[in-house]
Amino acid sequence: MKALLVIGLGNPLMGDEGVGWHVADELVGDPRLPADAEVVCGGTDLLRCAALMERRRRVVVIDALQDDAEPGSVWKFEDRAPWGAGAPAGQPLSELADQQFNAHGLSAVQAILLLRTTVTAPITLLGISIGRAGGNPGLSPELAVRMQAIADRVLQELE
Repeated sequence: MKALLVIGLGNPLMGDEGVGWHVADELVGDPRLPADAEVVCGGTDLLRCAALMERRRRVVVIDALQDDAEPGSVWKFEDRAPWGAGAPAGQPLSELADQQFNAHGLSAVQAILLLRTTVTAPITLLGISIGRAGGNPGLSPELAVRMQAIADRVLQELE
C-alpha cells in the first residue's frame, strides 16, 4: 500500500462538477507523480473511499468548488494542523463547511469532517474553482485550458 492517496471527486458527465475526476484521470499517467502516491477517481461519494484511506500517511482530495474565483483556481483547505516542519498551512475546512451544499447527501467538506473521527491520516482538500456545473459531459473550455496548470499545482502539493 502506498503512503499517499489522491482522490479525485466528481461526475465527469456533469460538466465542470467532474473536474476532480478529470484531474485524477490525468495524474494517473503522469510520470511526475511521486512513486509513493496512489490516485483514484472517487466518484461523487467520498465516504465510499473511507477504507482506502486506512494506513495512509496523507490523503489529498480534489473536488470542484463553486465560488467567484477564476475557473481553474486551486484552493487548499486542511482538516487539521499541517504536518512536517515548514509545511504550508491551508485554510481550515471549518471555514468552508457551512458554504458547501449537496442536495443528495454530504458535500466533500462535510464528509471530510465526518471522516476525521476514524481516519488518522491528515486530509487536504484541493478545491478547484469551476465556471459551471450541468448535464453536459466534459469540462467547460475555460477549465479545460487550465488542466495542465491545475495538474502542475496538484503535483506541487504532492511533493
